[in-house]
Amino acid sequence: MQADNIANPAISLQAKPGIDVRLLAANADEEKFESNRVPNEVANFVENNWGLRPRWLLASLLSVPLVATLFWWLGTRFFSSKLGFFEYHQFTVLVAGVIAGGYQLYFWAQRNNLHLPARCMKIPLDDRIPFRPRWVWSYSFLYYVMIGLTVISIRDLAGGVHLIFGGLMLLAAGALIFYLYPTNVPESYRHFEIDSISTRFLAFIQSMDNNRNAFPSMHCAIATYIGFAITGLPAIGPWLGYGYIVIIAISCVVVKQHVIIDTLAGIGLGAIVFFLNQWLGLVV
Repeated sequence: MQADNIANPAISLQAKPGIDVRLLAANADEEKFESNRVPNEVANFVENNWGLRPRWLLASLLSVPLVATLFWWLGTRFFSSKLGFFEYHQFTVLVAGVIAGGYQLYFWAQRNNLHLPARCMKIPLDDRIPFRPRWVWSYSFLYYVMIGLTVISIRDLAGGVHLIFGGLMLLAAGALIFYLYPTNVPESYRHFEIDSISTRFLAFIQSMDNNRNAFPSMHCAIATYIGFAITGLPAIGPWLGYGYIVIIAISCVVVKQHVIIDTLAGIGLGAIVFFLNQWLGLVV
């Protein structure tokens, strides 16, 4: 008995006795996908050498009270904070929740924007910027230090909640842009020799994203928002905040996680949201 032709987006096959045409079509699709996939040595390395184990996640949760206690001690001793012991714990939990929620928004956007083509904002100057993997440590951890410094120096809970509200606006704006306008960096930027602890850690970071959330740089956006927030603190002064923004912007481009336009857009987004939040605090 002659079967009808089975249409497939990748290939049309003529049915023959004893052959499962649907299976052949599925295999043809898979082979086409594999032929178009760019080999990624970084992803292969990470798959075999890294993993987030449950005990590390549990340790992160248990560390929040300890960190809050440290923040309370530093804030009341060195920054003349008026927050009490329990208020520091409340605020630290809120900040930890916003950070966790921000990651969820980021990953939600990159999982749900696959139906749109990804664009690249690279300009010729980007190719002339050298690859410096040692900057990955500033890129990855400095903004946690600065978030902690912001928490420590908060004078009252209302002001802290106001900053958190602005941070939520910033995260929502970034996720919306990522969803509607996916962007990436050149695939060649994500191919490098893994020969040091810095390149190993950079490989780990790249294993957690699909290279579709490059514009604007949320590292630069968050750094700008926090940098502007701490410039007004008497105990810190403006230069630490501005210097922090510059360091994060440099780290973004030299570790090749972003191109120049990504970083400038991130700085612009962070500044817009910060001043918008300040204005809302005055008029609402």
